Amino acid sequence: MSVFKKAESWHLDIDRYLNRVVPASPLHKLPTPVSRFLGYRKEQKQDVGNILGAFWSLVGAFCGLAVVAAVFNNTASIQRHAPPAFIASFGASAILEYNAVRSPLGQPRNALLGHTFSAIIGVGVSKLFQLHSNYEQIKWIAGASGCAIASAVMLLTGTVHPPGGASAVLAATEPAITAMGWFFVPLVMWGSTLMIVVGLCLNNIQRQFPIYWWTPLDIKRAKREDIETAPNGRGGLERRETEEEQAYDQPCEKIEITGAEVILPEALNLNKDEAELLERLRERLRRIVAEPKEKNFDDTGSGSEKSSADFTMVPTKSEGARSNSESSSQWEP
Repeated sequence: MSVFKKAESWHLDIDRYLNRVVPASPLHKLPTPVSRFLGYRKEQKQDVGNILGAFWSLVGAFCGLAVVAAVFNNTASIQRHAPPAFIASFGASAILEYNAVRSPLGQPRNALLGHTFSAIIGVGVSKLFQLHSNYEQIKWIAGASGCAIASAVMLLTGTVHPPGGASAVLAATEPAITAMGWFFVPLVMWGSTLMIVVGLCLNNIQRQFPIYWWTPLDIKRAKREDIETAPNGRGGLERRETEEEQAYDQPCEKIEITGAEVILPEALNLNKDEAELLERLRERLRRIVAEPKEKNFDDTGSGSEKSSADFTMVPTKSEGARSNSESSSQWEP
């Protein structure tokens, strides 16, 4: 069990090394119309409502898949390999890239690389299993193995894209795709690229796509501070906190200051100087909030302001802790 306990802290952060050579985004230097349709915004805004979202999702999914199918079915070099009318995994990608446009799972890095890695692994596993004389009876094992390996690789490389798992399965179980062999890899890459291009054109009319091209982190800061990243719960990347930072991020380690009160952890006792410092911060916040109200009162000649003494209590999370804090600080407003 000790081995499993130690394994909890094992972490491969490929971005920690790649971000040192990845250039910072140049989108802000491009003309506004160009940068807009590449996903750059000076100010981040909330996404559109679900009515417009549903409309653009419908238009995007139809146009994206139609463009891929039209290109595949009208390109002689592709038709020589007898591809299926649709690669099923692109249908799942359409939901992420035209519907959940803010999801890290559907950003260009994940969409393109996730599909590519999965296709390579799927074809490779399929080729390996085809060495067995009775491949048709065991291809389901090849499909499961390909998807499992692709899932692990996508996580380790920060390119998690769920439809990529379908690409790995198709490479081993769909006869038309299995017959293509390695040609399936560039075909998937080309289809993923076309879907991203359609997404750039349609999603940026009223929405924003992509939210980022490589990582949501500031590349310049990551290079300077050697920031370590970790996968978040949504398939994207976020700054990885140390154990000490995680410990200090607990509610019991926080002091909350508002214009009305100062909330202390239960076990924290203050001396007089510390209490006076917190009171000055609280009073400053109160004045910032009260400033517009005071101006309105001056204009109308009515209203009255509460005395700051009404807000100077420093409560804790329990009455007992508050009594200890007040008696220890010996502080009165």
